[in-house]
Amino acid sequence: MPKKHESDNHKMSRRLSLTAILLTLTFVALTGCGQDNNAEPSDAGGSTSMIENSAGGNQNGSAQSDKAVKESKSAENSGTDAQKSAPSAPATSSDTSSSPAAPNASQNPFEVAGIQDPKAFLDTFKALQKAVADNDKEKVANYILYPLRVNDSEKSLTIPNKKDFLAKYDQIFTDAIREALVNQKTDDLFVNYQGVMVGSGELWLRRATDNPKQFGVFSINLETVAN
Repeated sequence: MPKKHESDNHKMSRRLSLTAILLTLTFVALTGCGQDNNAEPSDAGGSTSMIENSAGGNQNGSAQSDKAVKESKSAENSGTDAQKSAPSAPATSSDTSSSPAAPNASQNPFEVAGIQDPKAFLDTFKALQKAVADNDKEKVANYILYPLRVNDSEKSLTIPNKKDFLAKYDQIFTDAIREALVNQKTDDLFVNYQGVMVGSGELWLRRATDNPKQFGVFSINLETVAN
């Protein structure tokens, strides 16, 4: 009997030990769960706060973006209004119809006519104007490129030389022809591949084919004056 009792006590002691261990483990587990549960609201709250902050940031960013768009549109509208109210820029030479260019040191307005020395041409032209104004027929005859072509409303004449020119001078250099030449401004001379035109086409000048430094009248159009 004593041995049996001792064995029962030993079993009871082991059970109590196991029970104590289980209780301890259960307590530890429950304590851990309690800590996790306590932590969850904090994390959730933190997450909520982050979400709210993010939403607020997005809202602020969206508001700033809307403001920037409005300001940009306002600036565009202001620019459009300014353009509407601003006076238009004055037209430049490229906007207007082409006209003869005034000769200057950096440009040769007579190049298209094959004249390489604009100063020499202008000197000849002014000398011709003076000779015509003075009615100096001999000098005028020296500025003619023969054969000279004279056109009128009925026929075309060819003046082969200086002698024939002087004989018909008054028929060729009429008052209207002389006036067109004397009153011609050098800045307004019209130039193309055919030569240099005076007035409305009353006279045409060019360089001599055999001497690029010689210039003179090669055509006179009387019918232009008549019209």
